[in-house]
Amino acid sequence: MASIIEVARRAGVGIATVSRVINNSGYVKKETREKIEEIIKEVGYVPNEIARSMTLQKNNIVAFILPNSTHLFFGELLYYVEEELFDYGYKLMVCNSSMKKEKEIAYINLLKKNRVDAIILLTNNDVEEYLDKKLPIISFDRTFQGLPYVTSDNATGGKLAAQHLIKKGCKRMMYIGDDAQGTHTRVTTEVTKRRIAFFDELKKHGFNDGINIEYPLGNYIYIPDYIHEIIQSHPEVDGIFCVSDSVAAEVIRNLEKHGRKVPEDVKVIGFDGGRSFINLGKRITSIGQSPKLIAEALREIIQNFYNKTDVKNIVVPVYFEDGDTA
Repeated sequence: MASIIEVARRAGVGIATVSRVINNSGYVKKETREKIEEIIKEVGYVPNEIARSMTLQKNNIVAFILPNSTHLFFGELLYYVEEELFDYGYKLMVCNSSMKKEKEIAYINLLKKNRVDAIILLTNNDVEEYLDKKLPIISFDRTFQGLPYVTSDNATGGKLAAQHLIKKGCKRMMYIGDDAQGTHTRVTTEVTKRRIAFFDELKKHGFNDGINIEYPLGNYIYIPDYIHEIIQSHPEVDGIFCVSDSVAAEVIRNLEKHGRKVPEDVKVIGFDGGRSFINLGKRITSIGQSPKLIAEALREIIQNFYNKTDVKNIVVPVYFEDGDTA
């Protein structure tokens, strides 16, 4: 296997010159650079990535900590983040934390040990004390003091959901979400704005009796049985806004299991983009958020860290996605 010494010997230059060409650091005359690059191709030299990362103090690996990769939106977001980062020379390390705090801390420590260049953090655990705010950590949909974040425009999403249910003639409306942990811990999440804006918009139109049902976060997909019982105890409700499409799918299944048709009897709106769910038989009416735009925003912040330019929070626009449920 060819070595950097062989490349330097053939080019008639020192090893340091070859290293500058490989790492694109420091000045090398154009004709010398082209000669070295040609010899690298001829001999099939492949740089040692470990040594290279030690030299540059950068290994182009980004860790993405997410709670549940089986969640449809998280899985789609993961796809676009990997695609976006790869196009800009980064490789992605995935940590499916299963919402376990100890797993998230272990991956956060990789950044502290220079094993990864940056971390994208999607969590609802109380991990703030483990975060070194001087390091490149970007949060999604979660607010940490001193860290940049990317989020969808949750407030506009809540407003759009309320406006659509009102337009469709709903008279008694309900919000169902898994954001109750925010009232019991230090966790603050941008997702809360979906609920706040939803009820604010209802009140603007004279609907002051909206029902709020929230429960502590589980696995982002399944709803506790007692929540379904609460929903059934309100037969007067004819419009429901759910924190996510996954929650909306569960609500729709349970409503129809108990004889209430969607959207004829109850209109249901989710949040994520109206993805199809197995055995649901209909596309969820939803507030859409673009995983592609979110991925681009996350990559932009990572690059800004390393380009030493202003690192600012980014809010990604949402849109109304028509479907079959509202």
